Amino acid sequence: MKKQICMALALSMVMTTGSAALVANAAEEKTTVVFWNSWTGGDGDTLEALVNKFNEESEDVYVDMTRTTSFSDMLQTSLPTGEAADLILLSTNEINRYGSYLRDMGDIWENTSLKEEDFSPAYMSMCYNDDTLYGIPFQISTYMMYYNKDLFEQAGVEKVPTTFDEWTAAAEAVSALSTDDNPIYGSGLFYCYNGQNQSVIQRFGTGYLIEGDEENGFKANLLENQAFADSMIWMKNLYDKGYNPQEQDIDSMMAAGQIGVMTNGGWLKGSLDASGVNYGVAMLPTVTGEDQKEYALADMASFMLTTSATDEEAAAAQKFIEWWMTGSGLAACETTNDVDYSNVTPNAEWSISMCYLNAYLPTSNSEEYQAVQILADLTPSETAQVQMFTAPGNLAYSDAASCQTDFVQDWLFNGPTDPTYDDVQEFFVNYQADLEDYISEYY
Repeated sequence: MKKQICMALALSMVMTTGSAALVANAAEEKTTVVFWNSWTGGDGDTLEALVNKFNEESEDVYVDMTRTTSFSDMLQTSLPTGEAADLILLSTNEINRYGSYLRDMGDIWENTSLKEEDFSPAYMSMCYNDDTLYGIPFQISTYMMYYNKDLFEQAGVEKVPTTFDEWTAAAEAVSALSTDDNPIYGSGLFYCYNGQNQSVIQRFGTGYLIEGDEENGFKANLLENQAFADSMIWMKNLYDKGYNPQEQDIDSMMAAGQIGVMTNGGWLKGSLDASGVNYGVAMLPTVTGEDQKEYALADMASFMLTTSATDEEAAAAQKFIEWWMTGSGLAACETTNDVDYSNVTPNAEWSISMCYLNAYLPTSNSEEYQAVQILADLTPSETAQVQMFTAPGNLAYSDAASCQTDFVQDWLFNGPTDPTYDDVQEFFVNYQADLEDYISEYY
């Protein structure tokens, strides 16, 4: 029954792999693993190509993958009924929320050739809850700074910003290049993207939106927080001075050569490569220009097995995860921009082609990975802050992330001009209360 429902769901989605006939034929000969995720962008195209490669190579497992923007809704409705996908890609921060619907994956070390010691302890520890393993690291989505080399040269910006004052100075200089026919903005923050905005907010040294732990309690962290106030004032001034556009699709503007400097994840790299824009990548600034590696600013996604999977399906999914870490990548083709990745693993291809940091040590220590200067430069310290919105393990993670989206937009469009520290305290009282309400709902 579950497989019939999953197939119906898959066929209802625009982004699926294979046709219904292929799925049906594969299911007759192989164990079918139903796999859901939200990778609907350009990186998802690579994921789809790699899954297809696995299906061609595997003699006993077929992965039926659905990529969808409705991933979260599908999980919430199907997990309680036992009709969810067998395998999912989910933010590791959500383990506490969905833990009762996830299978213990501790037997993967016995069922496959993978070894726990081959994974970075700092990231691997995030996959555990009460000594139970619920995930295997898939990617570390670290935010980074992208900058347009040509615009910098035209504007006379000689130094890549390492502080936020330097970001502002570069933004002012690049914005001066703008014309009516070709609008150009020095800065490219976009208000509706919580991950991008939180990445720069944290680099001011703000800490988490919700701090603490279960033993000592959690508290909201917006008020009486000088670093947070400084970050909000900085962002507001960029918008008010016209250095930052008010559009939502900043990615396309960057690809069109209209943005001087911005922050985003590795998934932007493919679009910029295809556009031909002359860009560079660096670590995000900090207030002082120092301690840049102390902020990982990342959301780690992990492979997880749901309780909807049978023992046979779970074992088959583990074979796919093993292949992801140890198999071979794609040969040169349009999907890989004609780069041959057949001599590295799918896991390594994923990191190298899209600038995703990797938690699998055989990959991160490999010659191919280390040869990519961007990856080597972006690797954080072992003590770096990893999660973005709440202290590790807090159940209000998603609520805090949504709240951040709301308050940044509200502040940028409705906050006072030339704001002060006191203005920040007054404006964010209600949002502090919202975060406190989220905490009370869970604890």
